[in-house]
Amino acid sequence: MKRKIAIILSFVFILTLAIPTGGFAANMDKALENAIKIAKTKFTVPQDYKFSSSISTENKKNMFNLNWNSADTTEQGSINVRIDENGTIINYNKYLQSDYIQTKKLPKFSMQEAKTKADAYIKGIDSTLPDKIKYEESTQNNIMDTSYYLTYYRVVNGVPFYNDSVTVNINRETGALQGYYRQWTDNLTFPAVTGTLSVKKAQEAYSKNLGLKLIYKYSNTDDVLKAFAVYTPIYDNGNYGVNALTGELQRTSNNYYAMNDSAMTTAQSKNIQGAAGVVQLNPDELKAVQNASKLMSYDEAEKTARSSKFLNLAADSKLESYYLNNNWPSKEDYVWSLQFKKPAGDKTKYDDYTSVTVNAKTGEITSFYRGVPVADSTTAKPNGDLVTAKAAVDAFLQEYYPQYNRQVQYDKLASESNVNVSTDTTYNFIYSRIVNGIAFPDNGLNVTYDNVSGTITGFNLTWFNIAFPSVDKAIGIATAGEKLFGNVNLVLNYKSEFNNNNIEAIKIVNPAEISKVALVYTLDPNKPLFLEANTGSLLNQDGSTYKETVKVNYSDIKGNAAEKQIMVLADNGVYLEGAQFMPNSAITQKDFLTLLSKTLSYYGPVISAKSTGKDIDELYAFLQREGIVKTGEKAPDSAVTREDAVKFLIRALKYDKVADIQGIFNISFKDKASISPGLSGYVAIASGFGIVDAKSAKFNPKAKMTRGESAIMIYNYLQS
Repeated sequence: MKRKIAIILSFVFILTLAIPTGGFAANMDKALENAIKIAKTKFTVPQDYKFSSSISTENKKNMFNLNWNSADTTEQGSINVRIDENGTIINYNKYLQSDYIQTKKLPKFSMQEAKTKADAYIKGIDSTLPDKIKYEESTQNNIMDTSYYLTYYRVVNGVPFYNDSVTVNINRETGALQGYYRQWTDNLTFPAVTGTLSVKKAQEAYSKNLGLKLIYKYSNTDDVLKAFAVYTPIYDNGNYGVNALTGELQRTSNNYYAMNDSAMTTAQSKNIQGAAGVVQLNPDELKAVQNASKLMSYDEAEKTARSSKFLNLAADSKLESYYLNNNWPSKEDYVWSLQFKKPAGDKTKYDDYTSVTVNAKTGEITSFYRGVPVADSTTAKPNGDLVTAKAAVDAFLQEYYPQYNRQVQYDKLASESNVNVSTDTTYNFIYSRIVNGIAFPDNGLNVTYDNVSGTITGFNLTWFNIAFPSVDKAIGIATAGEKLFGNVNLVLNYKSEFNNNNIEAIKIVNPAEISKVALVYTLDPNKPLFLEANTGSLLNQDGSTYKETVKVNYSDIKGNAAEKQIMVLADNGVYLEGAQFMPNSAITQKDFLTLLSKTLSYYGPVISAKSTGKDIDELYAFLQREGIVKTGEKAPDSAVTREDAVKFLIRALKYDKVADIQGIFNISFKDKASISPGLSGYVAIASGFGIVDAKSAKFNPKAKMTRGESAIMIYNYLQS
């Protein structure tokens, strides 16, 4: 049986099965049988796997969900296949426990070999696909991954249509197909590319019809909030572009599913985000915090909520829970989070919950969310009046939050561009804080209005007490536009368009309604779209300078003894920053440990010549937690000797307890007497594993390691 399971899938994919698909809807049992036959023809399914299935409908198509599960509890496995009524395979996923065991070994198959296999699998699954898709190059892989993840996007008339794609997962050790996922849209008409605007004309159209805005953003470094000014596109790059034929603003769709009306409001989302990772304090700790910061007590917070006119809490509402926590992202402010519950009564079908947060220093209610009584479904109709709803929200803010209301501006685009007044049961109104005459979208007021009952059901106030830099020396919109196009390309691509192409466009609720495709220019989605206000340099979301991720390609390793090992490591995410590797230079401790950390589950700062002391401290803190670096051994800029390198590697392999046993190891190196006391076991194990060459006459324990020698040693360590 195991021999059958191990048969290479590519041989299976050569087979094809012509199965008639007519009459699927009329004869469901026959359609299911055909789907099973297709799956078992394309994929190897062990005979002892137990089968189950279900049938669903998606976009007016029947979908057959086929599942096979092993009965073996030692090696659990499953195979899942999804096939539509036309016999098209939509998804395939194979799971075996043993395939997902993390190892430090370098993969047996290279990325290029995996790509070759992925191409063959795709062709075997659907022979028409290869001519319709293009591979999206991956710049880097992670040494800890068990699979390669390869993505192909749809191409029509030589132009990308990123809405549709094929993703393939290939096991790095076996080369077997682990996953196949097809996102595809049928019955689309794609505009011809003749008459397309030149890139220069598209840039002019973008500047005229879409344009940039100057706003403030913020960063949070070492729990310190800092504001910075940037130029950024007025319109979201994922949902708007330049029509490549007319130059007009074109509204598009990133995906085919509209926002669910029951989705979490911005205020709710921020409340939950603020409470994430909360550590609840016991009474003694609460008292200490309150005394230290002069915070209000929870009963005072409760009184504040109960006395609020706009909350209008019922007298029989009970305080279900409360806790004190930092007001994310600020570490200096505290809020009380209170949850009230009113049991269901004669007029309501469900318990009525109201969540409230109160600033523990000022006593302000900074957010709330409450449910509304569930009305009879036959009478629960949206009132469809956006003007009346906004007037009610404006009146609420003017009455209860006038000091903030004077400092905000209504964000019409963010609030109304996805509104359908005839079907939406809630509206979310967004007001951005204005500082020095420009918007700070990360601060402001959000209000949720129930479009059935005519009541305000949610509110969130986000307001940082931080300094804002002057924008007097900002480069201006025109210069910012030049800087933008100097750093970010306009990319020609097809995108699904909304039926109503303007900023007041009605929200598409039914995925089947999105059937039109537009030819558009959009900004490169792989780059950040924030320009520093005074210089125009490209910034990341957190305000740091953007550095493009490129495939490692050292200019100084050709012909070096370590060339192969250096590039194999780099292809798997184990590399040192820079255009040169300098293989013959001595390696510092921090650089050696940087390479080693990339073979482990380390996700801290990338260490480079520009790294701060804090970044390096974070690397060492991780290595000390892992037991790789011991107390007193930290020396980032010192040279690493051969015995030091072996010591770190054996600790990474978790064999240090064995290596520390004295008198049990036989070392053949002639210079074994030169090995530092206590490290003989480490050298012996490294020799046995092939990390160092056991055939060499000498080990040279005190010799300084070069960067090239380090690459060879780490390569060997990953093979052990």
